[in-house]
Amino acid sequence: MTMDDDAGEWHRRQAVECNNAVWALVAAERTAGNAEAMLQAAYASAYHWQRATRRGPENDVRAAYMLAKVQLLVGQPVLSLRYADACLAGCHEHCLADFDLTYALEARARALQALGRNDEAAYEWAAAKAVPIVDPEDQAIVDADLAEGP
Repeated sequence: MTMDDDAGEWHRRQAVECNNAVWALVAAERTAGNAEAMLQAAYASAYHWQRATRRGPENDVRAAYMLAKVQLLVGQPVLSLRYADACLAGCHEHCLADFDLTYALEARARALQALGRNDEAAYEWAAAKAVPIVDPEDQAIVDADLAEGP
């Protein structure tokens, strides 16, 4: 569902702002207030992306990834896996590969590991590391993020 151009642009700006807020909170010290703010910002970002102009399937996939990441950080691996599954399904449905596919698999691996499903986690982790990344800058980011296993 997208809005008219003015409203859609406003939602786009809000989505980006909320997304950036999540990353700042991910990097901050984990407190109860921080965890709640991180969850709220992640859900707000997903909400605004659904209404933004010029949105594509990659925005939905990335919103699901962010929700998977945040749910895992706040100790909700079942919900994390649910969002990671949605992220991966979106990658397959829309033929998104490269960066998006890598992070969908990474999110699944981390959620599975948190649930004690170690063999499945190892499989997803290996798959994430095997995804070809075209852009060298993106590859460097992926390498740093995947340096520490699930």
